[in-house]
Amino acid sequence: MSGLRKRAYIVFALSGWLCCSTILLSRYTSEMMELYITTIETKNMNKSDTKVDKRQDDECKRVFEWSMIDSWKDLNAQTSLTFNMTSLPERKTLKSKRLAPDNKEIEMSILVQNNNLDLTVVDMFPSSRTAMSEPFQINLWHRMVSQYEAFVGVQTAKYRYGLNTTETVYLFDCKRNNNKIGDLPPEWDKIGNTTCDESIKSRASVIITPPIDGLLWDLAWKRDFECFNSEMFKAFASQYVDKSSAMEVVGCWIGRKGRPMREVTNKKDLFKMMHEVFPRVRDIELTRNHSTDETIDLLYECRVLFGIHGAGQMNAIFARPGVSVVEIVGKTGAAYYKNINMLLGQHYEAIMGDDKAINENFEVDLVEARDALTRAKDHAEAWIKKHDGKW
Repeated sequence: MSGLRKRAYIVFALSGWLCCSTILLSRYTSEMMELYITTIETKNMNKSDTKVDKRQDDECKRVFEWSMIDSWKDLNAQTSLTFNMTSLPERKTLKSKRLAPDNKEIEMSILVQNNNLDLTVVDMFPSSRTAMSEPFQINLWHRMVSQYEAFVGVQTAKYRYGLNTTETVYLFDCKRNNNKIGDLPPEWDKIGNTTCDESIKSRASVIITPPIDGLLWDLAWKRDFECFNSEMFKAFASQYVDKSSAMEVVGCWIGRKGRPMREVTNKKDLFKMMHEVFPRVRDIELTRNHSTDETIDLLYECRVLFGIHGAGQMNAIFARPGVSVVEIVGKTGAAYYKNINMLLGQHYEAIMGDDKAINENFEVDLVEARDALTRAKDHAEAWIKKHDGKW
């Protein structure tokens, strides 16, 4: 081969090598860049998730954390932020704002009649006139609204003004709908004594009229709310149940006994799938006829609660700490139980389940449900090990 041919061949070979190398390098660089971007996105996502788990925005601190007690504005505080116990009776009217975007004002009042500090009466008469938070409600979500309102009033009197009385009694308007004190939902017995006798107000050292709007109700459709692990809301939930924990992860289906809509049409297949995910599965039907203690006992073993959107999902408040909740929501945009479990610091996941409207019956997507339940089970196991089953 001549020198010229050799040089031409070498140049041609080098050109081919450079071309292939460039292509390979380009592909390698592209793949590495894609991997780098994916890694960064994953890190950012994980970092974001970590922050979200602990995040409490300003709205949270103003309405659902212990700091909310100081956020109420005292309309009567011209000279003193406390009660003058030598010049009674004295009333303080407190106002705050509901969650955005509503921002309407809500109000409560605290009246100190004498300095004996032996009896606090929580006047639930105004709540009795509000249909959505009426204390005698059958719907668990609705009646928890009035119980949380009462809780906020009592805690404000106690921690803001130091009004620690030896007894707290909740006063109800039984005449309004011909109710009897025995018709009250059982949760009230857990938080104090109850009566329909208005004369008790004359004997009270402190009379609290709690707020009757906002608070829990504002969570119903609030999808952009950040309030994880609210110590105040967990204290509210702890009134009802001692928050200890069983170790075995039992999956519990929360049914809708006696409800004409939102039934599962493939329940047999659904339960077969649940038995493949959990070591044990329970089918629980909760009604108003169950006492609070009976509800607590029924939920004692449950580490994952699973069911269709409805007031039954509110029973997560009676479960052990760290319970995981999977809710079938269909097309609804409701955020009731997402926000409740966020306040309790509990794992929550919503699945479509079926693309029907929420007032229809459902054929649950078993693949979607299995994936969600597996994540919930893994989270419950990890939570128990990390926290020793306690808040």
